[in-house]
Amino acid sequence: MGKEALVVDRDILFEDKYFQGFLPIDKHDYISIILENFSYSSRGDELENDHSLQQIIPYVWIINKTKGEVFAYQRASGKQNYKETRLMNKISCGVGGHIDKEDSDNPIEKAMMRELMEEVVMAEYPKPKIVGFLNDDSDSVGKVHFGVVAIAETNNEVNKGDNEMSSGRFYSVGELEKLFSDSNYEVETWTRLSWPFVKDYLMRL
Repeated sequence: MGKEALVVDRDILFEDKYFQGFLPIDKHDYISIILENFSYSSRGDELENDHSLQQIIPYVWIINKTKGEVFAYQRASGKQNYKETRLMNKISCGVGGHIDKEDSDNPIEKAMMRELMEEVVMAEYPKPKIVGFLNDDSDSVGKVHFGVVAIAETNNEVNKGDNEMSSGRFYSVGELEKLFSDSNYEVETWTRLSWPFVKDYLMRL
């Protein structure tokens, strides 16, 4: 049997509240809904096209609070490095991925830490703080994924880990916004949607 991903029935997840874009954590308790109603489904094309299920995806921003900088990276190209063809080459600030069955004990937080350790190299891995949620029904990727957004604060150096990243480094707010406006780069939708909140978070530190 192949890998399985944590999912929640879409009707249950959005039964009391539906939103589009980014929603701060204090606006609705999606964490409890997820933890009380999740199951696992086999990953593959069938799941990626099943709009009745939402695959829960941790999405962790890494920030240097002392310098006021944000870690951003470019996703790799070529199926040998990055298997999700719909996201290849895109600029992203979110580290994360599917929640696997091996993450069963406190699955959201455990998956966040596992993904950080897989995707970036740090001297010490901080525990991410969940700050909100992402939902984007405007494209094929967004329709079947639901993001749990977190911020991991560090003063340490961060380098890319596995080959899913072609490059990555810290950017100042100005550098990042210049990158976001550069037509030579395609920025991931979830990064654009959650950036205003993260920027405000940085400004308040």
